[in-house]
Amino acid sequence: MSGNAGANHALTIAHFMPWSGMGGVEIATLRMVEATAQQFRHVAFCLPDALALREAFEKLGIKTVTYNLPEPSLRHGGRFFKESKVVAGQIRQVGADIVHFQDVKAAYHNSLAAILARSRIVCQIRSANPHLDLRQKLCLWPVHQFIFVSKESRQSFAMSLPASKTRVIYDAVEVPNVDTTESSASVRREFGLPDGSVLVGMIARVAPVKDYFTLADAAVEILGKHPNTRFLIVGDNSLEELNRNHYAEVVKKLNELGIADRFIFTGHRTDVTRLIAAMDICVLCTHREGFPLSILEAMAMGKPVVATSVGGIPEIITPGINGYLHHHGNSKELADALIRLIDNPEEASRMGASARENVLQNFSRQRFADEIAKTYLDVIRG
Repeated sequence: MSGNAGANHALTIAHFMPWSGMGGVEIATLRMVEATAQQFRHVAFCLPDALALREAFEKLGIKTVTYNLPEPSLRHGGRFFKESKVVAGQIRQVGADIVHFQDVKAAYHNSLAAILARSRIVCQIRSANPHLDLRQKLCLWPVHQFIFVSKESRQSFAMSLPASKTRVIYDAVEVPNVDTTESSASVRREFGLPDGSVLVGMIARVAPVKDYFTLADAAVEILGKHPNTRFLIVGDNSLEELNRNHYAEVVKKLNELGIADRFIFTGHRTDVTRLIAAMDICVLCTHREGFPLSILEAMAMGKPVVATSVGGIPEIITPGINGYLHHHGNSKELADALIRLIDNPEEASRMGASARENVLQNFSRQRFADEIAKTYLDVIRG
């Protein structure tokens, strides 16, 4: 334990962010930090071009450190050691007792630095990792505790780990207790939605991993029966080059299908709760997923969800109770589920109420904060 964690000092947790954009990993980390800010001192290690992420941490009053990713290499071991030594110095400088790697990539690049800094190590696993090469496994070996965001992500993990080094901690969201009527009306005015239109929303960056082509194919069938339906897509489509390029491909596909005017892309937004309030149904069409916060956010606001049956999603949604699942890439199943909810607003309302109750009972912020805090304390105690 470092000198920073004496009897009168909170433990210092250094969160290593391996990407520059603002996606699920980054948002989940921000919420983790916010939920435990009263118990621990947090420091965020961000890449040089992670401007929006650094700003988000600083708005929470969290110190940020800019670091460069060491590149693991056997051929260039000397260079890797020197790069890791620089990062280790930064870890020691902030007095980090625990280094919390936010995903496998962060551990892959920085585990040697954490060893050199003599910090305890936690690694968050947010998605399935059924295949890891030897070099990745070697970089993960020093981790003292793995936190998996779902049972599926633990079961599919490529390394055999003792039970004592693993635990599943579901992410959590706030359950707002507000009247959403005015928010819904203002969003509909903002985007010029026609009276009586049904709004299907998807909260996800426009990236290849989010299966927008299957959603587009399903939309054709939905619009054939309910032409007044609109699709509101909330997520970055311009800040990251990958997202910009894929957005162009998605728009091209929508134009080919003749339904581009039924889709509204908001780009990255900070008023996601307000936008969810306007949605009648939420959808998450995706190729793979760990434990999506966007589903919990929608459920917390009483929205029925239709999502792909991949990753940890089946651990959130009980079909016919609080939403529906569809098989990966199956646009017909996706369309059928959405049409059923559009055709039966009373059923949609009942499922939304059940979804909200599920979040209240199983995904509370206090439970999440308690479990993260226990993890940190257990790791320090060894």
